[in-house]
Amino acid sequence: MTTKLRFVAPAVASLATVLLGVSPSLAASWQTNVRYGGNTAMDLYVPDNVDASPGIVVSLHYCSGRAANAHGWFQALADQHGFVIITPQAGGNCFDATPARSGEREAITKMVEYVITQNNADAARVFAAGASSGACMTNALLAAYPDVFAGGSVLAGVPAGAWTGGNAYGWSTPGNRTAAQWGDIVRNAHPGFTGERPRVQLWHGTGDDTLTYNPNFPAEVAQWTNVLGLTDTDGTTGSFRGSLDTWTRISYKNAAGELVLETNVAQGAPHDLSGRGLWADVVRFFGLDMDPPATGEGGGGGASGEGGGASGEGGGASGEGGGASGEGGGASGEGGSASGEGGSASGEGGSASGEGGGVVGTGGAANGAGGATGGSTSTAGGSTASGEGGSATTGSDGTPSDADGGGCTLAASGQRPRGALVGLLVAGLGALVRRRRRSAA
Repeated sequence: MTTKLRFVAPAVASLATVLLGVSPSLAASWQTNVRYGGNTAMDLYVPDNVDASPGIVVSLHYCSGRAANAHGWFQALADQHGFVIITPQAGGNCFDATPARSGEREAITKMVEYVITQNNADAARVFAAGASSGACMTNALLAAYPDVFAGGSVLAGVPAGAWTGGNAYGWSTPGNRTAAQWGDIVRNAHPGFTGERPRVQLWHGTGDDTLTYNPNFPAEVAQWTNVLGLTDTDGTTGSFRGSLDTWTRISYKNAAGELVLETNVAQGAPHDLSGRGLWADVVRFFGLDMDPPATGEGGGGGASGEGGGASGEGGGASGEGGGASGEGGGASGEGGSASGEGGSASGEGGSASGEGGGVVGTGGAANGAGGATGGSTSTAGGSTASGEGGSATTGSDGTPSDADGGGCTLAASGQRPRGALVGLLVAGLGALVRRRRRSAA
């Protein structure tokens, strides 16, 4: 037995070195400039553990950003929960957030159709989320294409119909417009629509001096409560703790008791919210942290509770690797003494927890890294809003850094779980043990 182990141990070490050395190539990677039949550029992420019929998140960057700046927001969460990410590239400095069934909005729906066809995605679980310009675009998509999107999350935007700049920066949010008038903008974006409206999650910090809290957030709330037929009595007040802020949350349910609107306000929070620990709660609101309904229906239903159980960013992801490595242990069962190896590694995968692998950046001042050069100043909205400008920069690690007006910085996405890799290693160990036994015999 001593002789056998003397030969097996170096071989196992060599196998481990080879497998660990090639592990980055085993992880899912982004597909860039995917050809889907439209002109707006599209990047696509399909995780290795993608669901059989996955949900879709359209992740929308900010003014002066690029599609790559929105890669990391949901990547670790997609690895954990098995949904697909689409990141469009704006045709100019910003997305054209005009609420119309044409242009960039139509192109994004073609991206969704492509993924539904190519990846067997669930058409009832398609969502949009974005920050700043991407937040404005989210409102526009929910207004113009309620037949495509089951919900959206708006991180510091303007109401649908208030964006005036096209692909440049510009907005106007009249303070005297009534809730019904704001609601009519949404209804007129798709006048023939009679189905169920998308669910909406709104976020805004009172310290936002780019797309200012007033008048934008009250107008957004007025717009969507009107469209969804909600009143103040339909709301329940609670709170949510992000990584940097405590948010006052009002959760609205419709007559059927379904959660259809969440509003979130943080005192003093700046314009850029992309690095403030919110993405896991966005996924919770979409219901993508849960198994899809057995019938394939439900538009991402089952969003948990008002306060949200997903308070920890990326929490719970540490178990992902374990299941995969347990399979590896079973595969090596014929190897005798090596059968226990898979289990000991079941903790692998914890490094994949978190939101895009350790999102950094505290948000900074709202007019920070974006620089003072971007975009025109707002129109009747009354904001000087110079922070939207600047160009996307590249960090020391070669990844695009966040150049939004909020001064946020994106880190590279987290490491993939290695549970499956451990399974391969253990299976190889079993094979080596069996070979040595035959040779000895």
